Amino acid sequence: MARTTPLRWRDIAHDLRRRIESGDLTPEDGASGRRPLPPEKELEAHYRASRNTVRDALSWLRQQGYVVSEQGKGTFVVPRPNIVHITLRAVELGLAPGPKSEEWYNRDAAIPANRNVSVSPVKVEVQEGTKVIARYLQTNPGSEFISRHQEIFLDDKPWALQTSFYPLDFATGGASRLLYPRDIPEGAVAYLGEALGYHEVGFHDEIKARVPDENEKRFFSLGESAAGVVFETVRTAYSPDGKAFRLTVTVWPADRVRLHYNDGQVPDDVLRTPGLAASRDIPPESPPAEDAGSG
Repeated sequence: MARTTPLRWRDIAHDLRRRIESGDLTPEDGASGRRPLPPEKELEAHYRASRNTVRDALSWLRQQGYVVSEQGKGTFVVPRPNIVHITLRAVELGLAPGPKSEEWYNRDAAIPANRNVSVSPVKVEVQEGTKVIARYLQTNPGSEFISRHQEIFLDDKPWALQTSFYPLDFATGGASRLLYPRDIPEGAVAYLGEALGYHEVGFHDEIKARVPDENEKRFFSLGESAAGVVFETVRTAYSPDGKAFRLTVTVWPADRVRLHYNDGQVPDDVLRTPGLAASRDIPPESPPAEDAGSG
């Protein structure tokens, strides 16, 4: 028989969503990035509902991405940071990277100028490269590389972790500034062109999503849930002779970053404000599975 009255699970779910969106259950700044929902027993008493009804409401909130449940720990509000839209391919259009426009951030990604970007001091290391790094840079396993690592912040909040790798013989062959623990104002690619004659004519990007390591969890304040994943972009730069001469690995938190590419004739407003097309902030409603309880 079809129901003739509203489902109580939906009323509870909507009220919990309202409290989350109003800030009542929003994670606090400086905290671990999560705030637990009240235990199920407390929700049952608060809403005067059965355990199955409360669980149906929580199931719907999980489906919509508002909360995440962890066995033995409880149910937590999922942080919803402001989304930052990053354009990774804009060179051909004269937007980034490069000195053609001061309105765009010059670090292999273009973002609007009204955002404040800052970086940590450069950490430089000389290390034996892994097989993966050697493969990207077309060298033998065991070759030595220079790594230049920085933490990058957007409006003083953690935004990305970036490490670039160069063959050690670049430094011994004339590009000694790669070994200095400070930024290269004109950019490493431009410097390598001046010092060694390497000129970038193209790059290849590889993008994957993965589980963050402990340092990435700390830096981005990510939890243990499936929502706390990162994007890793691996960019290999090539010279006219097809030689790979620079490898840059950038890690972005997937919960607050969207990556964009442009190709061909793209409207100017899309180039400058990617990701602003109309979207549904709240997905359409769907009830719990048929075998779930409902009171």
